[in-house]
Amino acid sequence: MLDKIKNQIQKEKFHPSLIGFFINHNFLIRKAIKKAISKKASLLQGSLLDFGCGSKPYRKVFVNCNEYIGVDYKIEGREEYQKEVDVFYDGKKIPFSDNHFDSILCTEVLEHVFNIEELLLEFNRVLKPHGRAIITTPFMWEEHEMPYDFARYTTPALKYLYSKNSFRIIENYKTGNYIEVIMQFNINYIKNILPKNKFIKHLILLPFVVFFNFLGLILSFILPNEQTAYFNNVFVLEKV
Repeated sequence: MLDKIKNQIQKEKFHPSLIGFFINHNFLIRKAIKKAISKKASLLQGSLLDFGCGSKPYRKVFVNCNEYIGVDYKIEGREEYQKEVDVFYDGKKIPFSDNHFDSILCTEVLEHVFNIEELLLEFNRVLKPHGRAIITTPFMWEEHEMPYDFARYTTPALKYLYSKNSFRIIENYKTGNYIEVIMQFNINYIKNILPKNKFIKHLILLPFVVFFNFLGLILSFILPNEQTAYFNNVFVLEKV
């Protein structure tokens, strides 16, 4: 029974449902990312490289892919979260030959990469001609996974970087809006000032999670959509 509860909580982290509305303190941002990825998943086919894969939370979304390879950095002390990694990245070269993959997925990773242009050139190298990539990056988010959080990128900055490194932009859009960002950051603030004990923290946090998730959804529906503050940039790219 305890294992089932743990598995459900883990699932809700990346695939928030109605249950997640009540228990997931990242419900608003994760709901937006999941929707964006699912909406464009059919564009990726064949062999897929999931770069920065972690636990491969979106693997089942890509039904058109017949091969799914997860690559990630090896970080000491995080072995428990890297059981699904197929190949580790050395920070310089993705260990696959030129033109190997049909598709690339990279979600919430580029902010942790200091040599972003080198990595984009590697993406281009291992991707087949006219291969496609879906890349998501945070814009409004707190520092996380320290000390490996290096940057936040605006939409124009990403357009410049992708184009410069031989990718054609098929589509790009933002997830979340001003209201959802405010409500999400209210939850984050409360979470960060609560006691370190996980059980006590989550117990106290739950009513705030429900309140601000509800307020975020309702006000986003009622008020005009404003996206000068937003959660993520989502880009669909093609190798040229």
